[in-house]
Amino acid sequence: MPGIFLVLPLLIIIVTGNLLRRYGFYSADDIAALMRTLFYVILPPLLFRTSYIAGRSTLSQPNLFYATTICFLLTILFAYIAARFLVHRGDLKRIATAAFASFRGNNVYLGLPVIQLAMGDAGVSEAAIFLAVTAVSFQLLSIAAGEIILHGRMSAEGMISILKRLAVNPLIISCSAGAAAALSGIRLPFVIDETMKLMGNAATAVALLALGGSLDLSRIGAVVRIIRRTWFDIFVKLALNPVLMYVMLCFFPVSENMLKVAVMMCAMPTAVNCFILARGMGMDSEYAADLVAATTIMSIFAIPVWAYILHMA
Repeated sequence: MPGIFLVLPLLIIIVTGNLLRRYGFYSADDIAALMRTLFYVILPPLLFRTSYIAGRSTLSQPNLFYATTICFLLTILFAYIAARFLVHRGDLKRIATAAFASFRGNNVYLGLPVIQLAMGDAGVSEAAIFLAVTAVSFQLLSIAAGEIILHGRMSAEGMISILKRLAVNPLIISCSAGAAAALSGIRLPFVIDETMKLMGNAATAVALLALGGSLDLSRIGAVVRIIRRTWFDIFVKLALNPVLMYVMLCFFPVSENMLKVAVMMCAMPTAVNCFILARGMGMDSEYAADLVAATTIMSIFAIPVWAYILHMA
């Protein structure tokens, strides 16, 4: 499948979600409800089932853990040094935003649909393992980087707050529970398995509609200005981060399918929640919003390129 055809179906659904929001079919409350439904109702059964099928693999991926953690740290370090001394000199809030968002990709709302379309159920199973293994480092490292750069330290209260959010995150709970069920030898009843399978089948369309409805395409109207403003951080997110992941997985080998999933996940555009978190943490939330818009636009080109490089298209 040519790489562009991997993106076009996804893009059509994203645009559909945005048009439905723009013309009043969805309100802001409807989009919020759609995201909550996806996060708390649809994705947990999907990730539980795929983690259950994967079995031991979910809890026995030390190489994936080492590779992703080192990749995230190197990406943060590069983004910080470049932002402080070259790109955003003197703007502490923007430097913190650049480091914080350097590897926080849209793994759930766009990454999973891309993997499912490119690799089918086998890819989704690997993606569930990737999300489970990286969940803690993904959150802790990015938020800690933003806090330390902005305030010079990471407060104990901030660390406890992050750990509490992780402990009640339904995606982390479902991945862990699925792996635990598999390891314990529990057999899922047919009705339960089919129910979770049907719920999971809705994930792709709902995620893309929610993503489209949440994007502020008024910013995309100023596409040239935004890309010129954010070009270096686009490069870090869509090029450097996946390259570093590929290199790390050469030092810490995993299966071929997992390598494809991990690198492609790193090639996803900046997560929409970066804007919300940046605002809550006192960083440059406007710049974070521009990064979300710019990387989403450029991912139309980046995803097919990475799909070609990884032989996924």
